[in-house]
Amino acid sequence: MIQLKELGEVIPLIIIAFSASFILLIESFYKKSENATYLFSIVSVIAAITASFFQLSHESLIFNQFLRISNTAVSFSVIMMTGILITIIASKSYLEKENINFGEYYSLLLFALLGMLIMVAANDILIIFIGLEIMSICFYVLAGFLRKRVKSNESALKYFLLGAFMTGFILYGIALIYGITGTTNLTSIYTNKTALKSFVFIVGLGLFFIGFMFKIGVFPFQMWIPDVYDGAPTVVSGMLSTAGKIAAIGTVLPIILALNIADFKMVFAIAAVATMLYGNIIALAQTNIKRLLAYSSIASAGYIFVGVAAMNKTALTGISFYLVAYTFMQLGAFIIASILEKRDDGTRDYKNVDMEFYKGLGKRNPLMAAFMTIFLFSLAGIPPFAGFWGKYYLFYAAIEANMIWLAVTGIALSIVGVYYYLKVIVFMWFFEASDEVLPEVQHVPGTAAIATALAVAGTIVFGFNPDLFFRIFKFIT
Repeated sequence: MIQLKELGEVIPLIIIAFSASFILLIESFYKKSENATYLFSIVSVIAAITASFFQLSHESLIFNQFLRISNTAVSFSVIMMTGILITIIASKSYLEKENINFGEYYSLLLFALLGMLIMVAANDILIIFIGLEIMSICFYVLAGFLRKRVKSNESALKYFLLGAFMTGFILYGIALIYGITGTTNLTSIYTNKTALKSFVFIVGLGLFFIGFMFKIGVFPFQMWIPDVYDGAPTVVSGMLSTAGKIAAIGTVLPIILALNIADFKMVFAIAAVATMLYGNIIALAQTNIKRLLAYSSIASAGYIFVGVAAMNKTALTGISFYLVAYTFMQLGAFIIASILEKRDDGTRDYKNVDMEFYKGLGKRNPLMAAFMTIFLFSLAGIPPFAGFWGKYYLFYAAIEANMIWLAVTGIALSIVGVYYYLKVIVFMWFFEASDEVLPEVQHVPGTAAIATALAVAGTIVFGFNPDLFFRIFKFIT
């Protein structure tokens, strides 16, 4: 039987599940409820984040060992909820500008968040699969939320077809794992020392990881990212590249560390190098800001896999910190892009997404240019911003694991990435706007300004005081 104490352990999940369902009901009965659902969504996520902090500093298995509450799960959950909160705050003005301000948008975001929280807290591979599907279905709809835009419909369809294909990998992997171990419970799988010697179990585990590598955007499963991010609503693209990636990493990382599959370090290391190389090199040729950020997201997946390949405690803390920094700087960059982009009613496509538009932005709107500069510097790993410390911890974890070659490769490819970030910065501050570019940037809506300010604050605060993150989540390093 479910005990009251166990329900207390999952208050954040209950808050999000209730809020998502309640918003859906409100939207069904009251068509002009967008403002109410917007405010209610913000309050709900803040309440869930607050409740999560009461779960720190203890570990427990609940609901017949289907869920595990731990510092790691809570930290990833808070990072995801922070990303969703910033996305919700930034969304209102964007949805109004695009005439897609429907209340179900916020319900979809919260249902996606519910799936993420279930994935990260799951102690059973079937529960992981359920959370993954809840999240993925919402993502497919959100990617195509610009219903009248052909590119948005194409991105949603492509994401759905490839996502469904990868789901088959995960299911087949689960079947093989169950066939060898006789259980889907992760605690039991961890203690089954003979399973790791089974070829079938290794194949099943590999298929399971392939499905999540698709969600993370690791080479060679990254092919969907540029097209989906380019076609989806810009605020949704930011959410997909942060919260969605964090959910996948927060699910597989504890499994990798618990199984301690050191024999496969080289596989993860090669995947990290290939992903960093692909993301950084292809990004050099991009002229569309959303596609540039998409390839940047792929490169970031490679940096994260440097930590995965290290497989030590430093890697866990390093990946966690990098994801915090990444949430603020990547979301912030996408929010700036969403503020600046404008629909061309003649072609039903979007202007101002090409990097040519960013020429002279420092003169036309110095504040937006300054914020974008901070985000790009942080993504490039330039001190004293949070992105620098995120990469530092990841590369240090690789060195600690005696994978110095991987750390050196990561640093070298990170330097390559500096070029395309600096290119945008140079366009903003040292070039004059072309004749085709509008002389003035539109007024920045209040909600988007608040979201941008939060992202800037996080990028700067965790940059100047990186220990703050570890004090908050009480990691044992």
